[in-house]
Amino acid sequence: MRARRTWPSLLATAAAVLALVLAAGLAVAEGDAEGGADGAALHEIEGAVERSPASLSVSLHGGLPAYRSAGLGVALRAEQFGVALRGAWGSVGVAFGAQARWYPPLPSPLPFYLGIGADTYVGSVTPHAVVGAHVPLGAHWRLDLEGGAARASLAGTSVWAPHVSVGFSYSLAFDLPEGRDEADGPSRLEARGTSASACVPGDPDPEVLARDVDAAVRAFVREGVALYGNAYRDLRYRYAILEERIDGDVAEVRIRYSGSARARLAGELVEAAGTAEATFRWTGCRWRQTDLRY
Repeated sequence: MRARRTWPSLLATAAAVLALVLAAGLAVAEGDAEGGADGAALHEIEGAVERSPASLSVSLHGGLPAYRSAGLGVALRAEQFGVALRGAWGSVGVAFGAQARWYPPLPSPLPFYLGIGADTYVGSVTPHAVVGAHVPLGAHWRLDLEGGAARASLAGTSVWAPHVSVGFSYSLAFDLPEGRDEADGPSRLEARGTSASACVPGDPDPEVLARDVDAAVRAFVREGVALYGNAYRDLRYRYAILEERIDGDVAEVRIRYSGSARARLAGELVEAAGTAEATFRWTGCRWRQTDLRY
């Protein structure tokens, strides 16, 4: 199964992802009376991300400069600053470029940046200045949009030309030195779910579902924090599984979440809460998330 996403809902998806990041993950609201047989949550975790992870992304893009080009790019980002390298092939041949990026500490449903860099092709150097944005399509996938101006050479004369780029990227978060992402609560050890033994494929195991839900939550939170780390910091979250439904190798869980984050620019505390449902499929060794609805 795949996440239900349609092109007209991209902005709604971005807003929902932002709300989840402000909640700092999937967390439990106080006093919920729907979880468990006696009104208690089936599985409950608290956590915090005090320092935003960095991110590495690989992208396929097309557009200008190099005038009608398509290529491959790699970008590194840590909170408000990033750098991108890319190569492309177009109507004027092979081009290579580098770009420095600054992500202003401004709350926004779409993370945006100001970039300055240069591209080289056919023996010439073309500097450019742009405004770019990342549209979240999922936990790891982004639609990258970029527009601005480049100083190009045309018939021996330097002119300003449009710089436009549209692409898709896959992003992975990773910890910076001294970064922290800790979980507390009665199920902390279970949430880690680490094991030195090799996996032996077997029948669906309901006992490890909570562990794999927690792993999916953490991955979602880390990617979101890396994406919006320029605008928010000091994330706190709580989440709980309120209901589990297992049918063969497919499991559905209902989760309630709440949490808070502090805006970098003004320092105000922002809070969010809500519910989500996720679908998992048994792979033989673990439950892998295949769908998320919020």
